[in-house]
Amino acid sequence: MIQAVLRWPLPQLQSWMERLVIGEPVGGNSFNWHGLAFSIAARAQRERSLEWARIAIRVYEALAHQSDDPYSFMLSAMNLRTWLIQELGAREGDELLDPEIIYAWFRSLATIPIDEAKRVISTPDWRTIPTDVLLQLRYTKTALSMLSTLSQSGVALNHPELEDWFPLREQLP
Repeated sequence: MIQAVLRWPLPQLQSWMERLVIGEPVGGNSFNWHGLAFSIAARAQRERSLEWARIAIRVYEALAHQSDDPYSFMLSAMNLRTWLIQELGAREGDELLDPEIIYAWFRSLATIPIDEAKRVISTPDWRTIPTDVLLQLRYTKTALSMLSTLSQSGVALNHPELEDWFPLREQLP
């Protein structure tokens, strides 16, 4: 069914999705919502389309909210947002093009204070560091990479504390 859905024009897909609950079976059958979001995100990039991107991000975020481990879905949504901002420019207040959304995601992941992160990465043997701490720092690094990419492409990020985080990015796990 997913192949048929992907051939539909945008208005038909939007209308179809309005009648569904993302993440739920479709017509009584399981449905690959993640595959749909991935394919639509690729189309959004190929066509440089905010409308296709809006659908992909809507699906990714809905799946994240339903998941016990939302990180990978949010990572996909934030990667798409980062690409869109680089390609189409930042727009304050826009649900897709506002870099503040990516910054807020970074803040939600950067639960380890920067001083603690510096201490952890200076530990000679990372095998002594709890796995959950390493994972949290890895998530922080990924979000920092997106913000760094935006900053390097000229997007203004009005958060001075990022200047302390950016140099740590390459050292994080």
